[in-house]
Amino acid sequence: MRLEKQQEAELAERKGLTGRTIIQFFSLLISAVIAYFVAMYMFENGILNVGSLRAAFSFIPVYLEDWVFLAGTMLVIVVIIQFFIAIGFALGSPEGRRKTGKPSLHSRVKDPNDSDWGD
Repeated sequence: MRLEKQQEAELAERKGLTGRTIIQFFSLLISAVIAYFVAMYMFENGILNVGSLRAAFSFIPVYLEDWVFLAGTMLVIVVIIQFFIAIGFALGSPEGRRKTGKPSLHSRVKDPNDSDWGD
């Protein structure tokens, strides 16, 4: 009986993960597209160039193609965008503003041994 309640509790916890995973995927995809256009803008207008990146990171082999530097720049831009999204979630969402460690009579996690589960 207890094992079934624990399995039901785990299933209830995982219930919304599919939607969140899809949202995260599209968020990363949109961030990657934005990062591509920003990186191309930076390379085309001379704000950043491959020569300066090769000089700054001298440990990178010389035979690497230019698209590798574009991909690395895109990765850095995606990380920065995701960082600001996470900060925005922490500041703007009630779930993100919830203080941890604050004692409360109401638990977000159901106790499988609780008698309210239909014993």
